Amino acid sequence: MSRMQLFDTPHKALRLAFSELLTLAGKTDFNQTDDISTLRNAMENTFSLVKSHSHHEDDICFFDLDQIAPHATQHDRAEHIRLHHQIDALMEKITTLLTGQDKVEAGRSLYTDLCHFHAEMLVHMMEEERDTQPIFWNHMTDEQLGTFEPRIMAAMTPEMSALWLRYIIPTQTPAELVGMFRGMKAAAPPFAFDANMQLAQAVLTIAEFEKLAAAVA
Repeated sequence: MSRMQLFDTPHKALRLAFSELLTLAGKTDFNQTDDISTLRNAMENTFSLVKSHSHHEDDICFFDLDQIAPHATQHDRAEHIRLHHQIDALMEKITTLLTGQDKVEAGRSLYTDLCHFHAEMLVHMMEEERDTQPIFWNHMTDEQLGTFEPRIMAAMTPEMSALWLRYIIPTQTPAELVGMFRGMKAAAPPFAFDANMQLAQAVLTIAEFEKLAAAVA
């Protein structure tokens, strides 16, 4: 029987966010302050998703699992701390770059560091999917796993929720997308559902959006 995949939705979103970030970093003109500022904002957005996801794992998902299987998430928690330190260093580097002199060389170094961090994030997410997910399955039912999402959503600000949806929506299968929006339509106020549909229209292809709109009409 297929079990609930705890990490699929946030990890697919993070992979998209990083692919867009690296594409932007690769074409940034580091002689232009506006380009650097645009990249810095993109880094802030992507890294805020990383930290948001880590905190939700640590405080909600991992907290519950550790009550049943003590120390089961110790490695993942330590990785979160290490990766967050790298994020802080990357943000410090681009902030310094804005006022530095040799911007092109410093920009190239930053791009290399971002690529390296992306690679480490990919490994970290794969470890959670390959090694940590089975521990959840061994100790918790799908009903228990299903309680995490509403608790995570309740812990988010509207702004953070919207940022997540920006990357979640285009990475879902058609069936997942329809299920998500039907759930929103049933539970969310009409203005919130309409706002999410507008976001979907912005991030999906015309064909994808038309199929979604027809399915939830």
